[in-house]
Amino acid sequence: MVTEAERTVKDDIQSLYLGNLRTVEYDLDLPSSGKNGSHITWKSGDDRYVTDTGKVTRPAYGIGDRTVNLTATFSKDGVDEEVVYEVNVLEERNHIVIDAIHPIELEHAVGETFYLPQVVVVKTDKGEVLPQVVVWDGGERRRYDQVGEHRVTGHVDATDYQVAGRVVIKEHLAAKTSDRKMKVRPFPMQAVRLTPGSPFERAQGLRLRFLKSVDDDQMLVNFRRAAGLDTKGAPDMVGWDTPDSNLRGHTTGHYLSALAQAYGATGDQGILGKLGYMVSELGTVQEAFAARPGIHPGFLSAYDERQFDLLEQFTTYPKIWAPYYTLHKILAGLLDAYQVAGLPQALEIARGIGDWTHARLKRLDPSHRKKMWGLYIAGEFGGMNESLATLARLTGDDTYLEAARFFDNDKLFVPMEWHIDALGSLHANQHIPQIVGALKTYEAGHEERYYQIARFFWNSVVEHHIYSFGGTGDGEMFQQPDVIGTRLNENSAESCASYNMLKLTRDLFPYEPDVEKMDYYENTMVNHVLGTGDHEGIGGTIYFMGTQAGASKTFDTDNTCCHGTGLESQFQYGDSIYYESGAGLLVALYVPSRLKTETADLAIEADMADPGRVAIHVGRLSEPLILRHPAWSRRMSVRVNGSEVETTEQDRYMRVDRDLSAGDIVELAFEPTLRFVPTPDVPSLVSVAYGPYILAAIDQEEGGMADLHAHDAEELAKRVTREPGTLVFHVDGMTMIPLFAVDHERYSVYFNRG
Repeated sequence: MVTEAERTVKDDIQSLYLGNLRTVEYDLDLPSSGKNGSHITWKSGDDRYVTDTGKVTRPAYGIGDRTVNLTATFSKDGVDEEVVYEVNVLEERNHIVIDAIHPIELEHAVGETFYLPQVVVVKTDKGEVLPQVVVWDGGERRRYDQVGEHRVTGHVDATDYQVAGRVVIKEHLAAKTSDRKMKVRPFPMQAVRLTPGSPFERAQGLRLRFLKSVDDDQMLVNFRRAAGLDTKGAPDMVGWDTPDSNLRGHTTGHYLSALAQAYGATGDQGILGKLGYMVSELGTVQEAFAARPGIHPGFLSAYDERQFDLLEQFTTYPKIWAPYYTLHKILAGLLDAYQVAGLPQALEIARGIGDWTHARLKRLDPSHRKKMWGLYIAGEFGGMNESLATLARLTGDDTYLEAARFFDNDKLFVPMEWHIDALGSLHANQHIPQIVGALKTYEAGHEERYYQIARFFWNSVVEHHIYSFGGTGDGEMFQQPDVIGTRLNENSAESCASYNMLKLTRDLFPYEPDVEKMDYYENTMVNHVLGTGDHEGIGGTIYFMGTQAGASKTFDTDNTCCHGTGLESQFQYGDSIYYESGAGLLVALYVPSRLKTETADLAIEADMADPGRVAIHVGRLSEPLILRHPAWSRRMSVRVNGSEVETTEQDRYMRVDRDLSAGDIVELAFEPTLRFVPTPDVPSLVSVAYGPYILAAIDQEEGGMADLHAHDAEELAKRVTREPGTLVFHVDGMTMIPLFAVDHERYSVYFNRG
């Protein structure tokens, strides 16, 4: 029998009307009592956009609408009933104030079908340079059958600002390809081994130990469940890979890459066994997926295809969460398993993913695809273009190269192609892998635009967007060029971004082996990446490198993106040390290690506590030795077996002008000094460096930044003492150590000159 209280609650639920919840722009009126007297309490599922009191904050323009579950609990005399209302909060209108729009001038050939760019670059009233979506009159798809000039018009999305461009149609256009040759090539990572005892080798050893402890079946549990297979009693994944996470599966992809690279860096047979098991089982999952209704051939993931369906409907985050990003991690891991560990099944599984991706995206109009990639988070695709271009190179099948081009993202590529730094407001780690992919697309197809995009991007980031230790991004986002000193906080320099910037540098260097690239690489590798791993061997990686006074490192193990890249990064120290070149064997980094090939046997001996001295022991060498002169040392000298030798230095590379024989010792002497690294926008804020190391003051309190009371580093050096044989410095009661060595101590990496 229905009680009076139950009837009251049901009547109040039926009579409550909150208005049109599909297009919410203003605060909601949330009553505390029903029409018939029940008491109502409210709980928001996301108080960033709708609070428990009904206050509405619309998502910023570009993020997309947000659907929030608002739960009402109706209560009367001990009777409680919950009702969930879906509230769709509309994103804000574009409030940008534009001072200027970069001219749009395009060239195309007669009869060529092409698409107008989806973005224009604008300068705001605040001086910011930003990409903005443009809506073209008549749409983006164009074709002209007459030579001449054509005017195109449109407007900046969600504004009244008008846009005009000029399209020049020519009878013929010059070829836009090039055959740029690599000037140097790295030795395979299997030929390099780190020297025991160095911080690099210790960090690598800790990560190797962690990988050996990982439960492979747990890494496979989401895949098996999604494919309808027995999960073998494995525990569920945690963090961003929980069974209900829309990003589940991404860590498994990183795990594949980490295993492959760990095998390449160490030769550990146990690791190879784990990798072989993972690849074999993923092959079984792919086969099981192929037999399931609604799944297309080649598909492999830790969930079904629904997220991809929703992305094609322009569904926003968090209803979906970057399905192609997750797919990239899986595909990249398989390609690493093939290229580094030589597992042929991994390539076959990867080809299936490549075929599935090509078939899925080819049926979409280019405008549709580019709109997908412009979606905040949902459209993030990692480096799918990188992996597909690599797949094309490995197989000789240009189907995969075409699929790589399907991921062209106008919001990023167009400003870079025009040589405009419009990175401000873009998510750093979302876009760096896309540039790595642009370079790989160039390697596979030789289209010059992709190379120039990658080159300009690297120069823009390294010259205008990095902290003193090489990291980039504030709160994961690029800021305007040279804005560093005003953005020092706990959310600086996402570790993933440095991982991918090093990857881009590593891929660009063979084409343009200038010392500046290795100066950046060394700085970021030593001061950021080496400092991101935990010191206990629990597999933790820091997400952000705090830059505020009294920052602290938090080592994440919850399967975030940075935990994933952190699984890999500690095995990459050996892959950019030694290079083959037509002029000799190039030593680009002075990481304690040994290179052993059929033609060369070298060992670098270096005490990181004494960066002024390096010894290279020669076991076998049949060509000249070329040595990098790092930017942190004003002078560099070379001796062989204790005696001075003739050298030739050009563009900060020093060639030893004599033959070297087994048993020779090449001694390098550098001149490390204290120096200031000022922020570009606030020159009074500086980091302190010694040789290749950025120093951090440890045991610092949160609050204001410490004063150095020194106009320049030479003045500071007069008051600094150093503990003999260490990298521990003392000045004015502060203790400074290299940033990479900081563990759980509070630290400061920026200071006032004072």
